[in-house]
Amino acid sequence: MKIGIDLTPLLRGKKTGVGWYAFNLIKNIRKIDKENIYVLYGSSLLKYFKKNEIKKFFKSENFYICVKPFPCLIYNFILQRFLPIEFLYGKFNIIHNLYPFSTFNLYGKQIVTVHDLIPLIYPYLTEPLSFQEFKFNITKVIKRADKIITVSYSTKKDIIKFFNISPEMIEVIHLAADEIYRPIEDEKVIDYIKKRYGVDDRYILYVGTIEPRKNIPRLIDAFVIVKEKFPEYKLVLCGKIGWKSDFFYRKIREVPEKIKKDIILTGYVPLSDLPYLYNRCEVFVYPSLYEGFGLPVLEAMRCGVPVITSNVSSLPEVVGDAGILINPENKEEIVEAILSVLNSEDLKKTLSRKGLERAKLFSWEKTAKETIGIYKKIAQI
Repeated sequence: MKIGIDLTPLLRGKKTGVGWYAFNLIKNIRKIDKENIYVLYGSSLLKYFKKNEIKKFFKSENFYICVKPFPCLIYNFILQRFLPIEFLYGKFNIIHNLYPFSTFNLYGKQIVTVHDLIPLIYPYLTEPLSFQEFKFNITKVIKRADKIITVSYSTKKDIIKFFNISPEMIEVIHLAADEIYRPIEDEKVIDYIKKRYGVDDRYILYVGTIEPRKNIPRLIDAFVIVKEKFPEYKLVLCGKIGWKSDFFYRKIREVPEKIKKDIILTGYVPLSDLPYLYNRCEVFVYPSLYEGFGLPVLEAMRCGVPVITSNVSSLPEVVGDAGILINPENKEEIVEAILSVLNSEDLKKTLSRKGLERAKLFSWEKTAKETIGIYKKIAQI
């Protein structure tokens, strides 16, 4: 069986959620499946000249990398409307798009992974151009797909609600955290990383893009109150600046000067450094308004870190009873949860133990095996 997998999430700069999904899924499929032929395809002017960097990660006798030297927007426009994908890459038995993008194909079955419906559920939290692009793509995806994979039961429920399609059309396959996330005992390395990012004291940690949906202003408001009882703590915000960053900087300007210096924005942190920052924080707080899955929560649990997160969308599904769930729109609940952790070593240890156990339920090997199972199932239809 010849299976085409869209590489686009790996051709768009620094990896975030969907990029890590693509990387880890393909890496683990390569380890498991030695029978089927895989063609990893996509287009990028920049990555075309660096395609050997991609090949070294996915080198295998049954894996082929085909990166075309076209601007991504033009390439996508043509494949969605005019040019069958077989014209560029030959016939496939199955095409798997790893995010909501639907190609124009004539022969093979088409599978798409839908991570979330954030632009449709919260259009005011989405860039206008991104909203229009997503709305167009998701409509095409639902129309053309032979099978939809989604990363949580929460998102499956949303898809059924918005598009009124049969539940049997959708398969849920959970994501996982990279194995690099684990408890670390090397104090010297941890201290080096802390000093590198200016966090040599006790701190509360957030990891994710700085954008409206992540609800960071309420986290900052909660931190200001927490500082009254725990003045030695800092708030570390790890992640690149997303759209509407003015909301974030406006909130920072409102913070009293004596507290402002203890809010640290690290910017994008590479995978090699993140586990150390997780390991040394006192508590991980992720008060997002909506998530398709919520990988940072699972990463924190794999590191044995106490987790506080929202009681909405997919997050309860990921955390189970291994974290503290709060209403993300209630600042007082966020404050109370943080204080409860900081005030109790027993609670810290309990959440740490439960988080480590809960995280064992998720693995990229399991995600890859279940995805291959979908390939085999759909090939027989």
